[in-house]
Order: sequence, then structure tokens, then C-alpha cells
Amino acid sequence: MWFIVALILLIIFVILLSLLVTFFTGAIWSPTPMKTVRRMLQMAWVKPGEKVYDLGSGDGRIAIAAAREFGATSVGIEVNPLLVLLAKLKVASAGLRDAVKIVRGNLYDHSFRDADVVAIYLSPQGNKRLREKLERELKDGARVVSHRWQFKGWEPVKVDEKRKVYLYKWTRSRKAKH
Repeated sequence: MWFIVALILLIIFVILLSLLVTFFTGAIWSPTPMKTVRRMLQMAWVKPGEKVYDLGSGDGRIAIAAAREFGATSVGIEVNPLLVLLAKLKVASAGLRDAVKIVRGNLYDHSFRDADVVAIYLSPQGNKRLREKLERELKDGARVVSHRWQFKGWEPVKVDEKRKVYLYKWTRSRKAKH
């Protein structure tokens, strides 16, 4: 009986810790609907073998869809340890361990120099903070696809108003314009 009580207390502790992490990092999880996930990846012209980064990956749905449906290799970066565990379980159950890597960490600490596509569903403040990093690190031709929030100062090359998806194509000379 004490084992069950201890297990329940441990689960409650992990959930509370997970909520505290998201509270202090400002990374509240709001899952992107699967129709929007597919639209984001279609708009970004994801091709087999390309490298897709899913920033604030939550349960890994964008990273998984990029690998399963588009043949990309993908990296999901998530700060919430509970969501990282959930995403890793989903990757394993989908048989995509070779194509999808889920990383626990702060997305601002990772390099995106090898990214072909960066998928984002962050807050306006998150996009603002990330903008300079992407400008420094993205290679020519890389695409950034954002759900709901635009990047101020960047001109999207394609917009889906219905799903609130904004696509940017990075070029050094024109800074995320066509």
C-alpha cells in the first residue's frame, strides 16, 4: 500500500515540477492541431532528407509528422521534461527513432545552422527573442514556418489566413523575404 501512495506522490511531484518549469520559462504548451501541422509542413515545402527543427516541440507532433509524412529528419526541442518523455514515447511507438530526435533543453541554446526548416509555435515575445538568433544562424534558403504569430520586420512569402500560418524564406541579402 505504501508503494502506491509513494508512486502517486511521485507522479504529483513530477506534474507540479513540470508545471513550474513551464511557468518560469514562459513556455505554456498549446498543441497545434494536426491539420495545421500538416499545413505548416506543406507550406514549408519539406522534402525527404531535409532537417526540420520543431522549437517548443511539446508532444513532438510536428517533428513526428515531418519524418513520417514528409521523409525529413527532425529535431524537437522542448523544455518541459514531462512533454519530452511523452514525445520520446510517441517517437518510439511510431518506429521513428532513427529519424526523430527529441531534446530536452532551452531552444535558445541550440544551433540551427544545419536547419532546412524551422517550425515554430511560440508567443510573440518568443518569436521576437528568437529572431536575431535565426538571422545569425540560418543558411540561405532555409524556411521558417510559424503558427499564429508573425515575425515583426520579416515579410512572409506565403500566408494561410485560415490556419494562421506564416512562411518565411531566409536569404542573407534580403532577410526573410522572397
